[in-house]
Amino acid sequence: MPSIFKTYSKPIFILFLIIISNYSLLAQRTDVVILKNGDKITGEVKYMRVGILTYKTDNMETIEIQWNKIKSITTKNFFEIEVADGRVFFGSIAPGEDEDRMTVKGVTMDHNLFMKYIVRINRIKETFWDIIEGSVKLGFSFTKASNIGQVSLGGNAKYRTKINVTELALNSVFTTSDEELTSSKNDLSFSYQHNLKDEWFGAGIASLQENSELGIKLRTSVGGGLGNNFIQSQNQWLFTLAGLSVNREAKTDQTEAIYNLEAIISAQYQFFKYEHPKATFLTYTNIFPSLSNLGRFRFNYNAELSWEMVIDFYWDLTFYFEYDNQPQSEDASKSDYRIETSLKYVF
Repeated sequence: MPSIFKTYSKPIFILFLIIISNYSLLAQRTDVVILKNGDKITGEVKYMRVGILTYKTDNMETIEIQWNKIKSITTKNFFEIEVADGRVFFGSIAPGEDEDRMTVKGVTMDHNLFMKYIVRINRIKETFWDIIEGSVKLGFSFTKASNIGQVSLGGNAKYRTKINVTELALNSVFTTSDEELTSSKNDLSFSYQHNLKDEWFGAGIASLQENSELGIKLRTSVGGGLGNNFIQSQNQWLFTLAGLSVNREAKTDQTEAIYNLEAIISAQYQFFKYEHPKATFLTYTNIFPSLSNLGRFRFNYNAELSWEMVIDFYWDLTFYFEYDNQPQSEDASKSDYRIETSLKYVF
C-alpha cells in the first residue's frame, strides 16, 4: 500500500491542482466595465434598472454604478436589453461604434444602441431568486393623549421574465385605542402584465380588500385591461390602463354580498433620483365607475416618497385617500385617508 501511494500520490496531487486551477478560472468574473473617468472594473454584470447598474466585482463585493457614468461594457453573457420606446434586444454586450453607444451582439445580427435610451438590462437564464425583486416595510405610531396607536406593514415581490411581469403586494394598517382594535385596512393584490408590441401591454388583476372605515368586510375583485407605457426612461415611468373588473362586496352590516361590474381607469407615475442619497417618488390613482349601478363611482389615490438612509434601507412617507360616493353600509364613511411613515428594506 505505501508503495502504491508513493507511486500515484504525485500524479493525483498534480491532477487536483489542475482541477482547482480550472475551477478558479471558471469562477472568475470576466465582464469589464470602463467608466468615463478611465477606471476599469472587472466583475459580473447582474442587471440595470432605473439608471443603476448592479455589478459584482472580482473581490465578491456588489456595487452600484450610475448608468450615465459608464463609458462601455464588455461581457460574453446573454442579456435582455430594453430601450425607451419598448423594443427589446437579446445578446451579449460590447463597446459601440461611438462612445455614447453600445453593441448588442445577437445570434443573427448586431444592434448598435444609444446608451442614454436603454432603460433596463436583465440577465438571461438567471434563477428565480436572482430575478425576483421587492420590498418589505414596517411603521408604528402612538399618541399618549388619546391612547391611539397605529401599526402598518406591507411588502411586494415582483418577478420578471422576457415578456411578463408578475407582482404580489400586501399592505395592512391597524388602529387601536385603549388596547382595542378600532379599525383595520388590508389589501392583497396579484397582477400580471404581458408586454405586447411597442409600449403596449395586457394586464390581469386580482385583489382582496378589507376596510372597516368604509364598511367593507371583504371585497373580492378580478379584472383586466390594456395599457400603454407613455413614458419609459432611466429616471421616470408613466403608464395608463383601461379595462373592466367584476367584484363581490360583503359589507360589515349586511349578510348578503353584492356583485358589481365596474370599468377601470388607472394611471401610475414614478420618478427616480439615483444619485446618493437615492430617492423614489411614486403616485397612482385608480377610478372605478360602476356599470351595474349607474351613478356610483369610487377611486383611490396614493403618493409615496422613499428616501434611502443606508444601502437598501429607506424612510417612507405615504399618503393614501379612498372615496366611495355611495357606500353600501349605512354607518360607513364615504372616504378614508391616512398619512404614515415607515422603514423599508428593498431587495
